[in-house]
Amino acid sequence: MEQQLAELVEVMSAIQKQNSAIQTSVGSLEEIKPLVVELASWKPAMDKAVTELHEEMGDLRQQVERIARNPVLSVKPSELPALLPTPTRPRDTAPKEEEVSPSVGGEGHGPLGHRVASIPRGKACGKESSPSSLPAKGAGLNES
Repeated sequence: MEQQLAELVEVMSAIQKQNSAIQTSVGSLEEIKPLVVELASWKPAMDKAVTELHEEMGDLRQQVERIARNPVLSVKPSELPALLPTPTRPRDTAPKEEEVSPSVGGEGHGPLGHRVASIPRGKACGKESSPSSLPAKGAGLNES
């Protein structure tokens, strides 16, 4: 009888351990339950979206097959919209006379005036580096 009692105590302690493990698992399931409910409500919307995408893909496949069979249906480059906006009127490439002439200061720019271009005096490849014109006030002429 003592042996049966010892076995019974041993079985009871094993049952208690299993019971505490089951309670821990149930607690974990209770924590997960809101997530499962949210996923369950989300699934029909995703299924509907996937079904719509499948239908659209089928429509696109049919259009591609129809275009492949009939090349006249393909879009010509001239029918496509322009990549850059097209100006309404062409722009003149040469500047107008008003844009070239100065607005203030007499008839022209530079030491020579009268709209005559001045000569640049910088170094050039293969040329002398000395200026090609006399000084402006004639300083070099009075040294006799």
